[in-house]
Amino acid sequence: MSARRAGDPEQLLLIDPDRLQAQALTERLRKVWPQLRVVLMSSLPEADADLGGEVDCVLLAADAPRAASMDALALIRSSNPDLPVVMLVADGDDRSGIAALSIGAQDYVWRQATPGHSLARAIRLSVQRKRAERYARELAMLRYQSAETRRVQRGLMPRFLVDDPRVQVRHGYRPGDRRQVLGGDFLDVVQSSPARLQIVLGDVCGHGPDEAALGVQLRIAWRTLILAGVEQLRLLETLDRLASQERHAEHVYATLASVEVDLNAGTARVALAGHPPPLLARADGVQMLTAHGAGPPLGIGLPPRWDVHEIELGRQWTLLLYSDGIYEGHVVSRGVRLGIDGLVNLLSGVGPDTIWELIPDGLLDRVEALNDGPLEDDVALLAVRCERG
Repeated sequence: MSARRAGDPEQLLLIDPDRLQAQALTERLRKVWPQLRVVLMSSLPEADADLGGEVDCVLLAADAPRAASMDALALIRSSNPDLPVVMLVADGDDRSGIAALSIGAQDYVWRQATPGHSLARAIRLSVQRKRAERYARELAMLRYQSAETRRVQRGLMPRFLVDDPRVQVRHGYRPGDRRQVLGGDFLDVVQSSPARLQIVLGDVCGHGPDEAALGVQLRIAWRTLILAGVEQLRLLETLDRLASQERHAEHVYATLASVEVDLNAGTARVALAGHPPPLLARADGVQMLTAHGAGPPLGIGLPPRWDVHEIELGRQWTLLLYSDGIYEGHVVSRGVRLGIDGLVNLLSGVGPDTIWELIPDGLLDRVEALNDGPLEDDVALLAVRCERG
């Protein structure tokens, strides 16, 4: 008797027009493998309904005419490519067995001379072999998707164009709830002239390749417009048109925070399109870069009502741009959302140097600890630090 093993098939479909031989084979098989359920059918048309059900393996008789049984095998392979098939051939008829293997059978056995335990072994190995093929195919697909994900993420998280040694940049991205589905968060830093530093972080609502692709388009368009010298309000108008035309569904929109820094004067000009304000960390504490409300998100068709606000940064400062996923988590111990004020409080009193060291993973770990687990939404972080001496 063959002991049941993890992953063993539970139900076998035996297609054999010779009813007496089919019953004899079934009895021979049940003596060594009693837990296996065997369904008997005389032809492929009769068995069609069972092929798409809970059948784990097909035992197909290769009776005369041989061409008909090979056609039946080909039909099973084409309609149920993941279903393993073991061919029953006449004793000594290895020619038919080899022909069956070439069409796609996992194995073949002699109808009468094969002992029950050998028959059970052939079925077990055929099932495991087919599963291994499927797992290998799925693994290859996952690797391909992973490579595509990394390629798109490189577009979302580019190499920054910064030459000034006074400027340092850190960034990070963490998918919500640790899923590996791409989001539409994007960011960039470009030094457009010796004294001008341009910073952006945006967020396309939703998750998946379409949202990620739109995020890449918006980031590349932002960088192109910055290098072309387009000022902030005109830049937002252009990105608004692009988001509206390129989005794959009407409910999709993007938010964005754009900051232009005068490195010599120590000032910043910030424009917000539906996005939370960046945080400014200095020796005297942490605060929102601007208290003014944001204009409408990009791509929803509202009239452009964005404003640019100028802020003094000082000689030493750190700007933190972020997507809303970081503050939409909870402080579980208090039963409330973290919120932007909670994020500011979390960073207040720590000091600019410690804040810098926390970004990105240390800060994300602290927020997740307050949330008692991974955040639901994706989080993108971008920190830019300057010490003018």
